[in-house]
Amino acid sequence: MTSTPSSPSNPNPGDGTAHIHTRTPRPDELSREAFQFIAAIDEYKRKHLRSFLDDAQVLTVAHELGWFPKKSRRRGAPTKEEIARYAAARDAYRKETGRLFPNWSEVFSLLQGLGYSRVEKAA
Repeated sequence: MTSTPSSPSNPNPGDGTAHIHTRTPRPDELSREAFQFIAAIDEYKRKHLRSFLDDAQVLTVAHELGWFPKKSRRRGAPTKEEIARYAAARDAYRKETGRLFPNWSEVFSLLQGLGYSRVEKAA
């Protein structure tokens, strides 16, 4: 009986799990806004000595950069409803992609998909 070696793309062939290939984009492949968001996330993590951010912290960073949902242009901390909407979208994304931890460029795209856009500060 011969066994087939597992391939690098799926280390456990036949186990019923699909291999999800992910690739983090290079900085030159990101939009300016996505790059700024990722840099702000990194700065927040360093400043607050955090390895991981909860949903409210992610949305706080987005708000600090001027990103708000189109339906709500109110300033300030994210509302419970906003956090719940983001959490539901994040969970759906995880199930859809099979990835437990999306990268920050994917999180930024998810926010844009939820209708977030930058609100320019009044001069």
